Amino acid sequence: MAVKVLIKRRFKQDKIKEAYKLLMELRSLATLQTGYVSGETLIGADDPNKLVVISTWISANRWQEWLANPKRKSAAQKMESLLESPEEAEVFLVGERIPEWVDMA
Repeated sequence: MAVKVLIKRRFKQDKIKEAYKLLMELRSLATLQTGYVSGETLIGADDPNKLVVISTWISANRWQEWLANPKRKSAAQKMESLLESPEEAEVFLVGERIPEWVDMA
């Protein structure tokens, strides 16, 4: 089952240009990863230092493989010093599974 991953980051004011470069590098690497479907970056309308990256993967396993990828880990480690606080990542299911609370009648 496909998943969408939301990663929230807030960057230090003086590090945003460097952060954007690293984010582009990460996106380029992700596009080459097996199971990557798509991605987008949202920039806070009132706060350009706050970003949300939404990526789509064919499965949670493929996302986990990317998360463990040494190239991703290296880029993420470089990014840590640019962040005001640790990144937050959440994984959401897409498609086939219907929550119990949904009444489809």
